[in-house]
Amino acid sequence: MKIKAFIFALVLLPAYSYAAETQFSDGQTVTVQPDKAYILVRTVHVQGPALSGTLDPAPILVRVHGDDNVKQSETIAEQYLDQQRDEVRYNVVEPLADHPYVDKDGEELLIEIVEPGQYVLGGMSATNWAMKSRGVMIASLCMGTLKFDAKPGVLTDLGTIFVVHDDQPTTIPELSKVVSGRPRGFGSVPYDVAVRPASVSTNIPDALKNLPIIAANYYAVGAFPNYLGAMLTRLAPVPGVLDYDKDGNVVDLKAVATTINPPQIAPPAQSTQHQ
Repeated sequence: MKIKAFIFALVLLPAYSYAAETQFSDGQTVTVQPDKAYILVRTVHVQGPALSGTLDPAPILVRVHGDDNVKQSETIAEQYLDQQRDEVRYNVVEPLADHPYVDKDGEELLIEIVEPGQYVLGGMSATNWAMKSRGVMIASLCMGTLKFDAKPGVLTDLGTIFVVHDDQPTTIPELSKVVSGRPRGFGSVPYDVAVRPASVSTNIPDALKNLPIIAANYYAVGAFPNYLGAMLTRLAPVPGVLDYDKDGNVVDLKAVATTINPPQIAPPAQSTQHQ
């Protein structure tokens, strides 16, 4: 993946620019069109300080632009004419946490139509009683995260995303050894983020069970600049996909596994024809 491509597109776009999208909420009937991609993701409510109340997190996804899109963006950036900025293919998608498909037992299920392509989990936003819809960005996963493909004609299940305060212990397995658990005193407390990929045991609402749903095939993404402008952090390790070395650099576990256990290639078939 060319990280530069999607990063440049992020820089070009103002913070309020997002991809055209449609979100299903309140149990709306979900129909799948063959030329559209769909994502579903679960997030868990976060109990904030007394004044902020419960936070509802949502992922910020960045679609990776191809070379043609980047060249187009560069041309428009040079001209910088307002009437031409609409020609840029916006590539930031954020499901709205206050418009869930299902909100039950402290967990939300968000479903959204997106443009087919490859996406990077760029960061997290959150809403509460005072901040609705897009809310505020609370974490930039620019120090290590995941990417996946959203294919047309199917719902890509991102699994469950967990967000916790770094200064509080947690029983969430993916984050129990990640949080510092130390009080920070006054000032902003960073958030820790983890993804639990979808599996055969992941709950699917009955209304969606007959739809084409596939689990996201995740790959590791290395560090990139903090163009989201949120608090720096990195995604918690994901078994078999993402880890970090002693210096904090991203380790692509899928690439390591391929190197250690290269695919077996059958020898060429022997001809039975005699000379």
